[in-house]
Amino acid sequence: MLEFSVVVIGFLFFIMFRGLYQTFVLKPFTNQSASRDNFCVIDIRDYISAHRSPYPGAENIPLSYLQRALKDRFQCTKDILLVTDDKRGAKLAARMIRRKRGKTIYYVKAV
Repeated sequence: MLEFSVVVIGFLFFIMFRGLYQTFVLKPFTNQSASRDNFCVIDIRDYISAHRSPYPGAENIPLSYLQRALKDRFQCTKDILLVTDDKRGAKLAARMIRRKRGKTIYYVKAV
């Protein structure tokens, strides 16, 4: 019975920590958050979507090219704002960026 309790408590801590970690890694961008001038804006949508509805001031680096771009050429001292179609892609990008840089990462869904 004790072993079962330890497993259940461990699982609950894992679920709570995972939720808190996702909150700290990726935050939604609201108009009250700050000015876009305080961010490096990365559009992680594919080239066609970014071309059809561009986000002002964003550098288009599709999600499939992001890891290589972070390694080779992307230097940013500010917090990062991701422009994305869905939150799932933003989470993947945030995880990649978090490994390379310790910046706060926000996301905004493109319209």
